[in-house]
Amino acid sequence: MANNIIVGIDIGSHSVYTVVAQKKEDILPQIIGIGFSRASGVRRGVIVDIEEAMQSISESVQAAERMAGVKIEKAIVSIGGSHAFSSQSRGVVAVSRADGEISAEDIDRVIGAAQTFSMPNNREILHVIPREFIVDGEGNIKDPLGMKGVRLEANTLIINGASPYTRNLSRCLNDLDIEVESTVLDTLAASKAVLTKRQKELGVVCVDIGGGTTGVAVYEEGDLLHTSIVPLGGAHITNDIAIGLRIPVEAAESIKLEYGSALASEVTKKDFIDLSYIDNQENGSISRKELCEIIEARLSEIFDLVNKELKKIGKEAFLPGGVVLVGGGAKTPHIVDFAKQKMRLPVQIGFPREVEGIVERVDDPVYATVLGLVFWGIDLRYEVKEGFIPQIPSLNNSVRQLRRWFKAFMP
Repeated sequence: MANNIIVGIDIGSHSVYTVVAQKKEDILPQIIGIGFSRASGVRRGVIVDIEEAMQSISESVQAAERMAGVKIEKAIVSIGGSHAFSSQSRGVVAVSRADGEISAEDIDRVIGAAQTFSMPNNREILHVIPREFIVDGEGNIKDPLGMKGVRLEANTLIINGASPYTRNLSRCLNDLDIEVESTVLDTLAASKAVLTKRQKELGVVCVDIGGGTTGVAVYEEGDLLHTSIVPLGGAHITNDIAIGLRIPVEAAESIKLEYGSALASEVTKKDFIDLSYIDNQENGSISRKELCEIIEARLSEIFDLVNKELKKIGKEAFLPGGVVLVGGGAKTPHIVDFAKQKMRLPVQIGFPREVEGIVERVDDPVYATVLGLVFWGIDLRYEVKEGFIPQIPSLNNSVRQLRRWFKAFMP
């Protein structure tokens, strides 16, 4: 596989998406291959059956390979699930040089100090995100290299996850002879694809409504403030419809996609759905208003939980950049109007940006995460260019990558 080929694989609870992109130095990434398969062996964002998951991933990868005409040997892979969560940590060190000038080694040591906290053996750090440096009590510093001081502090956001889940993910890819270049939290990848630098400066929340979970990522002043995973998603809406209307799950999914709405008030009581058009094994009809009331009730619960996460950090109804919705759930009719009522913020659907090639195939909020993974891979291999948000550093990244990250996020 050529070095200018970047592959993203988004393994979700409902679907597996693979995108193959080609990146040349001075042009936008060209999408040359797309693969899709229904996910099996994945529940609420984590792999629970390795053999079934491998089969789903293989189908998606092979479809992308056929379209792109390349063999996929390595990829950037998403990880999700409610096992991943974030916490804040602070590191403090003394500046080592006699003249008080802060060196790259000092920055490395203070980031390392921020990671020295007690964590269970079955958990591991996924991302370490420096939010600010403090030099002799003066904060809001993005890049302290070369500054003078005695005491250096770093405030960081640590995202960690369950080790068994990350190991299962790696095993699936390795058994398919695909090298995992990097593992990225799915909500961070989606944010990378759809959020602008301006939105992150103002304050924005990206809400990724997937099949089994809903991811939340909050940004303000260019920094990631908070991430969380809500253990509810589109599959729960489908299950509610199946139970409430006493119909098979497959029919419930079809009815949700074709006749559903987030606003039951927009549907009249006289509107009925003939089940025989959905499934020839079914007879009779159901009320469309009742269907939409079921959808609205579960969406209301999802957005209540998102608001709860915002309330934890004091940002409920207080993000000028508003809400950006991605994922399959973002395609629910009238969800923007419904979310505006629930979140009391501006709301829009997030569409991936800054790509060329077969753009019409990926101009969809369900492709936000997998295209974000492609952007992530580009930042791993190339110097960061204007307009691209660089990789958020993890434990194995160099200080040079940290400096590039700071510069790109400076106003």
